[in-house]
Amino acid sequence: MNVALIFGGRSPEHEVSIVTAHQVNAALTETYNVIPIYITKDGVWLTGEKLNKLNTFTDGNLPNVSDYDTVSVEFSTNTKFNVLPQRSSLFSRKKQLEIDVVFPAIHGVHGEDGTLQGLLEMIDIPYVGANVVGSGIGMDKTMMKAVLSANELPILPYVPFTKSEWEKSSDDILNVIEDKITYPVFVKPAISGSSIGVSLANDQTELQDAIELACRYCRRILVEQGLVGGYEINCAVMGTHTPIPSVCEQPISSTNFLSFDDKYIHQDGETESDADIASGMAGAERKIPAPISDAMTLHIQNLATLTFQVLDCSGVARVDFLVSHDDQVYVNEINTIPGSFSFYLWEPMGVSFPELVSGLVELALETHKEKNRLIYSHSTNLLNQAGARFTKMEKGSEIDESA
Repeated sequence: MNVALIFGGRSPEHEVSIVTAHQVNAALTETYNVIPIYITKDGVWLTGEKLNKLNTFTDGNLPNVSDYDTVSVEFSTNTKFNVLPQRSSLFSRKKQLEIDVVFPAIHGVHGEDGTLQGLLEMIDIPYVGANVVGSGIGMDKTMMKAVLSANELPILPYVPFTKSEWEKSSDDILNVIEDKITYPVFVKPAISGSSIGVSLANDQTELQDAIELACRYCRRILVEQGLVGGYEINCAVMGTHTPIPSVCEQPISSTNFLSFDDKYIHQDGETESDADIASGMAGAERKIPAPISDAMTLHIQNLATLTFQVLDCSGVARVDFLVSHDDQVYVNEINTIPGSFSFYLWEPMGVSFPELVSGLVELALETHKEKNRLIYSHSTNLLNQAGARFTKMEKGSEIDESA
């Protein structure tokens, strides 16, 4: 079976995506024929065997477009992907790229946020992970909070606004924030990942600086109540209609929240291995299983499963929770793939990373078959009736003009 591994992309998390993709590639090649499709920071789709090797991307050198075949997407033929050879000439012809399923490995915008999933839906090809809705809402923190709240899942107070609103009336927004929530607060771009653009603010000056930073990454901003004296618990969920939860973990950070460096960079400046990064939150220390009671574990697993279902997710995702000092549990966010494969949460249950990614491919194929059993057309006499009406109207206009 041919699996297209799509990675890179026009995203601040471009480099993270490259490392994730190469770990996924190593796991997939045990069972599948992997076809790498790398999207440059300028949005050019490339393919070639060298893209399967991580050293192609190291030493600060990203692939040169002219050295690789380019990929095009077809909508009107059975062949969904075609390749144009790198040294094209008058006699060069596009070659068919036979792909059975797509494995998205683009972090952040233009890949994890439902946009790539929408393209794959349009060309009717199976793909791994959450669908358009699940991916989009999972990536959009403001929309996610609204959906969770509407479904009565516990969340902390928050204030959403846009960059335009902030530029026009920052004083009014500051007043709303300080009326609704208390310091400390977290300021986040509504659409971003890997903690990029996220800040903790303890007073109004820090809040203003944090908002200005977040506005550089997204036009919509979220300010959320911080939890003093609490701790974080995470739980992954996998499946479709009857998803199952993983063991729980407690991440440990030396700071008040897990930054990009906490997740991906060692204190000595060395990056984590590709295997660890693909697992999610690699640089963070963690306790597995989390040191919580059986009752609390079951409660969080149930909330994780409900969150997964409410957001219409599939495949695998990690749900992050905040727990207060008096054991109140709040849903913080969900991380769909490739934001988190949560391999380290499945390993205690006897699932290896190759088994996990193979299971995700099988889920993708099952989901695609189920979709294609639905009816996507409906025959009516509407066009004939509309044509008759327009003909009548045109004749009436001719009569009016002659009169």
